[in-house]
Amino acid sequence: MKPSLLTRLSGIGLVFAMLLPALAGAADNYPSRPLRFVVPLTQGSGSDTVTRFVAERTGKLLGQPAVVENRPGADAIIATQSVLTAPPDGYSVLMISPSSMVINPLVHDRLPYDPRRDLRPLAAAIRATSVLVTGPSSPYKTFSDFLSAARKAPNSVSLANYSYHYRLGALQMQQMAGVEFNHVLYKGASQAQTDVMGGAVDAALLDLGGALPLIRAGKLRPLAVTTQARHPELPNVPTVAESGLPGYELTVWLGFAVSAKTPEPVVAKLEDALLKAIGSAEFKSFAAQTLYASVLGMSGTEMSRMIEAERGRYASIVKAYDVSVR
Repeated sequence: MKPSLLTRLSGIGLVFAMLLPALAGAADNYPSRPLRFVVPLTQGSGSDTVTRFVAERTGKLLGQPAVVENRPGADAIIATQSVLTAPPDGYSVLMISPSSMVINPLVHDRLPYDPRRDLRPLAAAIRATSVLVTGPSSPYKTFSDFLSAARKAPNSVSLANYSYHYRLGALQMQQMAGVEFNHVLYKGASQAQTDVMGGAVDAALLDLGGALPLIRAGKLRPLAVTTQARHPELPNVPTVAESGLPGYELTVWLGFAVSAKTPEPVVAKLEDALLKAIGSAEFKSFAAQTLYASVLGMSGTEMSRMIEAERGRYASIVKAYDVSVR
């Protein structure tokens, strides 16, 4: 005789009841050893600096040291796999960004994991802006000058970018303006900055934190910032949106995630500590003064919604320009 529905449900309930103490125990004992924060970029980068600041304070809140491990390369795939192949116990935390969570799944046809399925966002730390710059001897004095030249002669105005995030941002700008840039791809910001300053390329989309010292020194000329509102460090520099492309925005956020298989009580405890560290007055001061960035302080749920919205926006650009890696 087959067991009744009530009997089956009772059995399921018994199994769940037996699991509850184990799940609670996992959270009670967590963490009992050092935490590992994995960064997909090199030491000294803005992402690394943010992670080290947050990791140290999160570790203190949880009563354990936190070690930062840099795993650069392969568009954050190496770092992500390092976390996903580790035990899903909350001791391996991944620093995430639009590149790893939004852009990689869109441009890599053979990504060895699915961020949607395999990673659980915990907390969003900061949002940083970008700036469109040209060289000090450039004929472009304004963003309008820059677009006008591109409209007159398609593919004649060169625009440097050094990651998929900035490349898609440049393509979105091109799409919205109805122009065609000569896109010049770089491996990093340093060489792009050098070539813009020397006039080898006409303009570049750069991280504001890295570009600001050169702007203040007169070595780069800012044409527009890429946030919806003007940046307090460059109050006289207009936004791209107010300069003729309403709705345009390009920002970089940084946050943290763990394996999606991590027990929920552990996730809750780690998320709470991260949000406390990110919400502290000292972190807000650090973000503003060191990175010229705003603090997000989003929970994992809020962060997941932000990621989904960005996926939709960038998917259309990837499809329109066929920038997939096969």
